[in-house]
Amino acid sequence: MSGARVWWYAGAYGVLAVMVAGCTAPAPDVDPTLRKAVQPVVHDALVAGLEKEGGMLADSSLASTARWFCAEKVVEIREMDGGAVKVGLVTRCSELAARGRTLVEGTGVRAPWLVELSMDGKGGYHVRRQDSPPDGVGYDEWIGRSFSQGGAEVVRHEDWDATSTLESAARTHFRLPPDAPVTTL
Repeated sequence: MSGARVWWYAGAYGVLAVMVAGCTAPAPDVDPTLRKAVQPVVHDALVAGLEKEGGMLADSSLASTARWFCAEKVVEIREMDGGAVKVGLVTRCSELAARGRTLVEGTGVRAPWLVELSMDGKGGYHVRRQDSPPDGVGYDEWIGRSFSQGGAEVVRHEDWDATSTLESAARTHFRLPPDAPVTTL
């Protein structure tokens, strides 16, 4: 291959790399003070919604002790009119219970969420609406419609795993040893 052709290919790959990099939206910045204010409200709403829906353990002999444990990662917070905010996040939740000295896992949920919050008049927030994508067809379209371009990129490529965090929280809640095994129903 001639030297000119090598330089041409190198230049073409360089232009392509710049174009690809320019098409990727940057991840949104999240104000840490605002995140600290809204995350507990979002967490409580997420857990309450899942507890209302129930899971596999709700229909078992473990129903009386089963509860949901969730971890969320805020992807973006967009401020709206009147002090309202839209919080986009990814979540990992597990329905867990204790049986003897074993942690039992029922239903698990891994999904993006969009939560709209309004000021509550006391300096805090309350949930006015929450939404998650449909399963199957429409999942990716929902992400594109619900998040900013940069937020959607983060959600689509997120590989965050909070399983050990959820299991640790459940072991503490149920007063199980830190190495208590996990089994499924």
